Amino acid sequence: MDRRGQRRRLVVISVIAATAGAASVLTAYAATGGGSKDASPGGHRPAASAPETVNTGVPQTSPAESRRQASAARKPSKKCGVNSKLVPSCGAFWGMYSVKGRTLTTSITDLEKRFGRRFDIVLRFHDFSNDPPGRFPDASEQELGRSRLLFFAWESKSYKSRTSYKWRDVAAGRYDSSIIVPAARRVRAYGKKVFMSFDPEMDRHMTKGELKGNEAEYVAAARHVHQVFQRAGVRNVVWVWTTTGSLGGDNAQRILKSYPGHAYTDWIGFDPYNFYQCHRAPWTSFEEEVGVPYRWLQRNGLGDKPFILPEFGTQFDSADPERSRQWYKSIPGVMEREFPNLKGLIRFNSGEECDVQLDNGPGMANAYGQAGKAPYLNPPR
Repeated sequence: MDRRGQRRRLVVISVIAATAGAASVLTAYAATGGGSKDASPGGHRPAASAPETVNTGVPQTSPAESRRQASAARKPSKKCGVNSKLVPSCGAFWGMYSVKGRTLTTSITDLEKRFGRRFDIVLRFHDFSNDPPGRFPDASEQELGRSRLLFFAWESKSYKSRTSYKWRDVAAGRYDSSIIVPAARRVRAYGKKVFMSFDPEMDRHMTKGELKGNEAEYVAAARHVHQVFQRAGVRNVVWVWTTTGSLGGDNAQRILKSYPGHAYTDWIGFDPYNFYQCHRAPWTSFEEEVGVPYRWLQRNGLGDKPFILPEFGTQFDSADPERSRQWYKSIPGVMEREFPNLKGLIRFNSGEECDVQLDNGPGMANAYGQAGKAPYLNPPR
């Protein structure tokens, strides 16, 4: 999908309860990398911590039982934390990419007011420059980051000149002093934990459009960026390796050959879209669209990393509006039942291609908002 403003075509974080308590818990974990001390440092999925519930329908058979129930009702539900790699101990993050408001901040907060809850993650795109599009986190992002996690998609290109940079040059250190080291210092100074993906959907940049190099050159570049950040003392980045998730033709092998390795990867991302008639394809449900790459990644030895959808979306079927709305409504149940390793998803609210923006049909935004309020996607934090 072509993107104007911050980025061009890209087919690649979730929602938190809109309460001050929930926001403060997420902010604290982002700042400290908190959570269980025995959580796996490799980002493995920790054991879920189910919220404590009270059955208020039990008859009160005695004063003692009445007092017990009253005491239990006063106990707060157990809260979900995150480990040092930002993996939630229960449920999943619900996020948003949107630049449709008067400002970046209102692009997010207006949607939050509309849906009645706060997003867990805000996705942003940045380029390899020292111009405003390349300086992150900027003031608006820092404002949003007070109570949300930030996800930076960092592209090796210049938005201003529309120039793409070769991965072999990135790996050789050509942009270290001018771009990568200054960015590392800014992120370190920010202090809070952030998600970062270097050249998301790298598999698109090997066959058409922005030809940046081959699989080995991408791996070398991704490892180099990681190493530069490490040498700069950056310890607050959670690295996300993001592909299109498209497995047609020889792209499956292209994706596997582009994996930087477990030591350089904390989360694995892919971008499922139900493009339907735009791509002259059959209608696919959320479960179908996510299930194929999800299970393929697991079969190929990558299931020990938490998964995230840095982008996802669907077209609207005017011939069957209800199944369009059901696409969103099904998400919480499908994730809990079929995709326990999928720990976050971010709605890409843009419709520059294929009409997959949030408000692309009657009731679609409301269906999305209802999904985001489900307990699995909106647990106490």
